[in-house]
Amino acid sequence: MPDPSSLFEIEFLYEGEASEQPWGDSLKDLAKKLLIEEGFSQNVNVIFCTNEFIRALNAEHRQIDKVTDVLSFEWHESFLLGEIYIALEQVQKQAPLYGNSYLDELKRVLVHGVLHLCGYDHLKTSDRKRMRTRECEFLGIDLYGEST
Repeated sequence: MPDPSSLFEIEFLYEGEASEQPWGDSLKDLAKKLLIEEGFSQNVNVIFCTNEFIRALNAEHRQIDKVTDVLSFEWHESFLLGEIYIALEQVQKQAPLYGNSYLDELKRVLVHGVLHLCGYDHLKTSDRKRMRTRECEFLGIDLYGEST
């Protein structure tokens, strides 16, 4: 039986001045593991971008004219589940605010973006709690940010 993670790809793309991340393979493995656990096996594109780029996307698609750390766009096509945009500058800026290293914060926003593609949301309090609980469970941290 083939390895489920070999049936789909996580592709990293870079917009503008966003640079390649040295942890690419481990981040791809993390995303694939979560997708498999959630029952998905379609390709996902992850686009690392600048704050300006994600701000423009946020304004265009959500009518919110401000920088955010991650945006997910579901495609749910046979070959492409969706795209995740991650603003690397914003991740760097907010990491210490959450008590995270840059890499840990990058993992957190990647997991958050993948969960959106898997149908999780945080518009309602109950949905937000469900999504945050799954993030923490998957990343091995408790709700207060400490490793378990």
